[in-house]
Amino acid sequence: MCGIAGVLGSEASAAPLIATLAHRGPNGVRTEDGPGWSIGHARLSIIDLEGGWQPLHAAGSTVIGNGEIYNYVELTAEFGLKDRLTTGSDFEPLLHLYAQEGPRAFERLRGMYAFCLIGGDGRTWLVRDRFGIKPLYYTTGPEGVRFASEPRALARGAMVPERAQELLALNYTLGEETIFAGVKRLAPGQVVEVSGGELKSSPLGGGGPRSGGGGNAESASPLRPAGPPPPGGRIN
Repeated sequence: MCGIAGVLGSEASAAPLIATLAHRGPNGVRTEDGPGWSIGHARLSIIDLEGGWQPLHAAGSTVIGNGEIYNYVELTAEFGLKDRLTTGSDFEPLLHLYAQEGPRAFERLRGMYAFCLIGGDGRTWLVRDRFGIKPLYYTTGPEGVRFASEPRALARGAMVPERAQELLALNYTLGEETIFAGVKRLAPGQVVEVSGGELKSSPLGGGGPRSGGGGNAESASPLRPAGPPPPGGRIN
């Protein structure tokens, strides 16, 4: 469980946002500022324990992500990316693939993830996996677009009574609304392009990477070709 946060379209810092998510990153927190953006990542090391720190830069683009891209090894082989990689991170192949295909690269991903990609082409994206396993929340306002892995990092106003009642009754809230006024969630499989403080939303297309012979690699290949470090034990 990592945490991501950022501010897009203003000069405000992401440091206060990611500080509220430090509990999601026991291995450390890093932030970075660029022209019109500030992003932060709280890391729980799973893949490439030494070299997988984020924000991650490659092929002219930058990414921060929470979760895991299961088929990154397959994508590396399919698109001949091995010699271009400088880390073992499951998110680095995405950056190289984005340089080749633009946002169509998102359609090829299989896994549980939520990420912000700042493209070398001047486009910025917020993306959530198809099943909504990893959360991502956002707000819009004078400070631009703010996003985070938890809604409380973004909350500034009071709770919305109707949403709080939904949460108590259903254990979740309906639609994109949360219990905090002005804080919304990305839907499962939602792709949002952020430009000048404006949001343009579309569904995540495709069904994952395709392989020869007409099969669907998403159903034919192992669910998790790479995994976490060897497990430990727990006694209650």
